[in-house]
Amino acid sequence: MKTSTLVPPQDWLREDEIPDAPLSVGFLLASTLLAAVLRFYQLDAPSLWVDEIMTWNMIRPGHGLELLQQVWDSIQAPLYLLVVWPLVRIQENEWMLRLPAAVVGVLSVPLFGLLLSRFLDHRAARLGTLLLAISPFHVWYSQEARGYSFLIFFVILMTLAYLEMVRKTPRLGPALALALAGCGAVLSNMSGLFLLVAMGLSVLLLHRPRNGSQWGLWILALGGAVLLSSPWILKASGIWAVDRILPGVDTGIALRGQTTFSPLAIPYSFYTFFFGHSFGPSLRELHHPDRIMVLKTYWPLLALGVIPVGVGLLSSLRHLGSRRLYLLLFVGVPMGILVMLALRNIKPWNPRYVAVVFPFLLAMLALGLTRLPGFWSRGGAILMIVLSFWSLAGHFWADKYVKADIRSAVHFIELQELASEDILVPSVTGVYAFYQKDKTPLIDTFNLAPLGSDQGSQNFFQNKLASHKSFWFVSSREWYFDPHGYLPLTLSRNGHLRLEGEFPGVKVFHWKQQDSQGHRDKSGPNHEH
Repeated sequence: MKTSTLVPPQDWLREDEIPDAPLSVGFLLASTLLAAVLRFYQLDAPSLWVDEIMTWNMIRPGHGLELLQQVWDSIQAPLYLLVVWPLVRIQENEWMLRLPAAVVGVLSVPLFGLLLSRFLDHRAARLGTLLLAISPFHVWYSQEARGYSFLIFFVILMTLAYLEMVRKTPRLGPALALALAGCGAVLSNMSGLFLLVAMGLSVLLLHRPRNGSQWGLWILALGGAVLLSSPWILKASGIWAVDRILPGVDTGIALRGQTTFSPLAIPYSFYTFFFGHSFGPSLRELHHPDRIMVLKTYWPLLALGVIPVGVGLLSSLRHLGSRRLYLLLFVGVPMGILVMLALRNIKPWNPRYVAVVFPFLLAMLALGLTRLPGFWSRGGAILMIVLSFWSLAGHFWADKYVKADIRSAVHFIELQELASEDILVPSVTGVYAFYQKDKTPLIDTFNLAPLGSDQGSQNFFQNKLASHKSFWFVSSREWYFDPHGYLPLTLSRNGHLRLEGEFPGVKVFHWKQQDSQGHRDKSGPNHEH
C-alpha cells in the first residue's frame, strides 16, 4: 500500500492545490489573541465545580500533602496537578486553579494552525484555526481546572509528530516527540490511550513499516508513550473494573444509571464538540427524565446547528475519498472504545472522554466547508462562526448554562440569622465545603444510593434528618441523588420547607420541624418570599 498520512499526502485536496507555507504570523497572532480574550474573560467568574474540587483536594495547601506522592497517586490528570501545584501556593483562588488550563488552551490555537497548514490549503487552515479559537467546547474546558485542554494540546502535538513519521522516513526525533506527547496526553486524561490505539492500528493496517528499523522507531514512538505512562495506566486498571470487559462477567449496577450510556450520546457528543454546552438545551435540562421532549423544544436551534456541521462533514468525506480510512480510525476507534467501556459499565459516556477526536472533527469541518462551491462555502463558514459566538454568549452571560453557583449559595446562608444550623448538600458537598468560611457541619450523604422511591426518601429522612429540629437544604445536581424529586415532598410532609434563595443551578431551602400542634407550612416546597 502506498505510504499515507493521517489526512494523506499533499495532493489529498486537489492536485493543483498544495499547501506551500505555514499560515502567516499575523493571522496566527490575531487568532491567538482572540483565543486568549475568550479563555481569560471571566476565568474566575463561575463557581468551582465538582470535578474541579477533585483537583483541589489533591493539591490544597496546608494539609500536609506531598507533590510527588499526589502526582503518583492520581489517575486523573496528574500532569495538571504537577503544573498547578506551585500556583495555588502563591494564591488560593479559582483564577490560579484554572490558569494552566487557560494558558494551554490559548497555546493550542497557533499549534493547531501549524498542524492544519501541513495538510490543508490556506483557506481551510485559516478557518479551522479560527474555529478552534472561538470553539465553545474548547473555551469551556480551557476554563476548567482539569486536564482536558492539556489533552487536546498533546493530541495536536502527537498528530504533528505522527505526520512527520508517515510523510517522511521515520526518524528518531519525531519518534521521541510522539512518545513524549503521547505520554503527556495520557497523563492529561486516560482517554489519550484511545488515540495511541488508533495510531497503532493505522500503522498496522494502512502504513506498514518497510524494515526492522522503521518497526523499531514506531515501537519506540507508540510503545514508549505507553511505557512512560504505564505506572498510571496500571493504577487505573486496579481502580476501574476492567475485568467487566470479558464476556460473561457481571457488569453490576450502572455507574450513572440511565446516563451511563444512551444511543443519543453519540450524536449529542458530535453536537457538543462543535457548539459546546451553551447552545440549545442546557446540561440541567438534558437530565430531565424525558429528554426527547426537551430536544423537541429546541429543535429549531438544533436544526440550525446541524446544517453547517452536517453539510461540512459530508463534504469533507467526499473530498477525502478512499483515505476516509484514516478518519475512521482516528475518530471511530476512540469513540468505539468508549462505547464498549460504557456498555460494559467500566466508564460512563461523556463527550469529554473522547475529546481526542475533537481536533480531527474540526479539521474535517473546515475542509468540508471550504470545499463547498462559492456562496455555500462562505455562507456555511459564516453561519458556523455566528453560531459559535451565539454559544459563547450563552456560556458567559446566560444563567441557565453556567455551572451551578454554589459559591453564592454559601454566601447567602452565611448572611442569615440561622447560618449556624446544619446543612444538607447532596451531590455537591465538596464544593460547598470549599467555599465555607465558618465550616458549619454538613449532613453526611457520602456514598448513599440515589433516592429511587418515595419510601426510600422517607427512610433517608428518618435515618439522617429526623433528629434535626431545623437545617438548611441546598439542592443542586439533583439528578444524581434525587432524580425524581422525592426529597422536597418528603420534607414538606414532615415539617416546614421554604424556598429562601435561588441561584443559577441551585435552590436554597430552610426546613424546620412541625410545631407542637402539628401545623406545617401549607405553601409547600415552592413557596418563595
